[in-house]
Amino acid sequence: MSVDHYEALFDSTYLRWMDIIDHGDVLVTITKIEPNVELTLRGGAKKKAPLLHFKGAKKPLVMNRTNGDSIAKIHGKKPSNWIGKQIVLYVTTTNCKGETVNCIRIKGPSK
Repeated sequence: MSVDHYEALFDSTYLRWMDIIDHGDVLVTITKIEPNVELTLRGGAKKKAPLLHFKGAKKPLVMNRTNGDSIAKIHGKKPSNWIGKQIVLYVTTTNCKGETVNCIRIKGPSK
């Protein structure tokens, strides 16, 4: 285990910050977008969210509103046009319920 964080002890179906933190900026190509996938949150609550799949990646990324807005600014507001396009995933922090936590964010590829 390369990340010394308790959450890394638990398996995850979806891409998490700890999966990419050792790689710096990660250039990926979007291959598929699954809308309204039902996810089970901690405690058993259900939520629907889109999933982003990437070429060669083992896990999809659960797309939140912030990351969706970032992709829309980079590649336009039509998700159907995002397929085959590249984005960069990187780890940063955000405030969640008054606590600073790590997260994955998205930016455009360098030209």
